[in-house]
Amino acid sequence: MKKLLESTVNLKYFNQYVFHNVNSDKEFIGHTNLYYLCKNLNFNNDRDFNFSEDKVNIWYVRNDKCSDYVYNNQLDVIRENIPNEIVDYVNSNKLILLLSTSTEFECDHFWERVIAYCKLIGIREEKIYFLTSNYKTSLPNSYCFDFSGICIGKYDVGIPWLDRYPNQFPYNDDYINFLKNNDKGKRFLCLNAHYREHRHYIFYKLYKNNLQDLGYYSFTLGQGMNSIEHPKERMVEEWSNYSEELDIEDYNFSIKVLDNLPINIEQDNFWKDAICIKDEYLKQFHQYYRPWMLKDLDMVSDTYFNIATESNNDSDHGKFSYFSEKVMIGWITQPTIIIGIPFIIEHLKSLGFESFSELFDESYDTVISNDERLMKTYSEIERVCKMPEKELKAIYNDLLFKVRHNQDTLFKHDFLIEFKNILESIKVESKLVILNREKSK
Repeated sequence: MKKLLESTVNLKYFNQYVFHNVNSDKEFIGHTNLYYLCKNLNFNNDRDFNFSEDKVNIWYVRNDKCSDYVYNNQLDVIRENIPNEIVDYVNSNKLILLLSTSTEFECDHFWERVIAYCKLIGIREEKIYFLTSNYKTSLPNSYCFDFSGICIGKYDVGIPWLDRYPNQFPYNDDYINFLKNNDKGKRFLCLNAHYREHRHYIFYKLYKNNLQDLGYYSFTLGQGMNSIEHPKERMVEEWSNYSEELDIEDYNFSIKVLDNLPINIEQDNFWKDAICIKDEYLKQFHQYYRPWMLKDLDMVSDTYFNIATESNNDSDHGKFSYFSEKVMIGWITQPTIIIGIPFIIEHLKSLGFESFSELFDESYDTVISNDERLMKTYSEIERVCKMPEKELKAIYNDLLFKVRHNQDTLFKHDFLIEFKNILESIKVESKLVILNREKSK
């Protein structure tokens, strides 16, 4: 286990940085911050604008701190997070302005309005730097995490599985043999929380074609038991516009099928609290993890493939692409087809992961049109669901080596090296002035 999480980076390296405009590590990169890293970083939320002369000072602004300005024009929010007082420090290379990812919805046009505000108050555009989950970004001075929406990679996705299933994960030869010989009760596994129109489409099509009972399927409509976020009227309103160009054979049925929701297959307390890590060695990296970072391994072993429905299906005309734990958990546990944004498969393969083209026609990955890609992907789901089980089992068995390869690839990625290299590049490109270099050594 220790070899899986080792890094060549000396954590003391990160002590040279101070991230301002940050209350705690909970306001830092990603959904879940890496305790192992953050305890070696310096965070400061004082508004005295006194910057340490022997540190690399970074004014850090997450996108969720800008959303009320971008979407609702709340000037007080942007003024608080990008105050006038930092302008001269940024322009004179004494402070780095870093706009950063925190969520899964990060199209370039989101940041364009923030850039316009920065320029309005006098910050030079070339002094603005970006950390993003969008690996199709065209923003200047931008750095994208290899693992996109799950930037810390194995520390976010891998640790929960190591903690919960230490005897099976990563898959050993005995468990691979069990998966090959285990008779499956279902064809697919597809777990969904929040209402999204593309998830509605998949739900409708499965029911319309009487395929819903072939899988373990959930659609909770919120992050919690009986925690429905939207009334049916709102879902219908959103669906009516979204579905206009889709192959909806029976629109009335596509509305009526919502009466079957929510569908929960998790335990009642599944969503309630973060799960504390039990293994003493793993605790040094993370104290807890989000419940949805795991799937029931019994369900995984009882199905042939996973349908990973990402949070977003809109690629902003091919200018936005990202993935989250939904895809990665699929790829490291069983053959997976993706309902999401284009170029996810292309990107993952560039990182060394193996896809499942022996089972699915993966040409959907390069389709820019959101509607066409969604319909093409569903047609593959239906085809595989109707495939003779003997044929499906044979392909599944042949693909298990790819699943194990993907597990190995996940643990080979070193986020700490990646993050160190990004910070070094920003430090050099920004021509940062450290006033007391001797003390900083």
